[in-house]
Amino acid sequence: MALSRQGVAMGGTRNRRQTTMQAPAPVVDANAANASTGYFFAGGMGLIGVLIVWYFELPLNFDVTDREFNPLVFIPVVFVAIAFYALLKAIRDTLRFRKFGTTTLMAGTAVPGGRFEGTVRSSRDLAPSGDYTVQLKCIRTYRVGGPIVSTSGAQKSTYKDELKWRETIVVPSTSVRSSTGIPLAFQIPPDALPSKGPPIYERVHGNVRWILTVSAPMPGLNYYAVFAIDMTGAGHGE
Repeated sequence: MALSRQGVAMGGTRNRRQTTMQAPAPVVDANAANASTGYFFAGGMGLIGVLIVWYFELPLNFDVTDREFNPLVFIPVVFVAIAFYALLKAIRDTLRFRKFGTTTLMAGTAVPGGRFEGTVRSSRDLAPSGDYTVQLKCIRTYRVGGPIVSTSGAQKSTYKDELKWRETIVVPSTSVRSSTGIPLAFQIPPDALPSKGPPIYERVHGNVRWILTVSAPMPGLNYYAVFAIDMTGAGHGE
């Protein structure tokens, strides 16, 4: 009996150690980070547009019938348009952060063939007008045409995103309290691609990113939170 109790104690200690090692770390949604990056990107694009006009001394003449018209004047316009679009997105993310606060994801390890479970908690109680939509998707970036390594030649490479896998679940808003936790559970397919490269879009062939989004209709600005999920290889989950 003493040996049996000792075995249980050792097993319990080992299980507690495993639980401690595998305890998921909270992950904060990317709204605030996306807003900061958006402001920086918008400022950079706008500055490039202004510098092009200044450096090349381009007259802001958009009259195509004028003999003094220079078609290069549309180049800074493109940069300014990109800056304006990025600024609008940054403002939207800022408003979301101010309205909803931070959202935290508590989940286990994501592995191919495993079950990915967890909860999403908002720092403030939400009162959506509809149900929560939780979506997990895998996106792979691939190259179309052009050289493999360098794009300095005449033929340029273009990059596109391919949706490799997606699953959506609906959580009734009346059955949960967002500050306590919105449950989520996904069965990952055994042939799921592991994450590769940064969790944001990058023009690199073969990059794979997993994205978890939680959304719900709200008066005014809808609730939306996004997380980058690290899908480890099958061997890492054992």
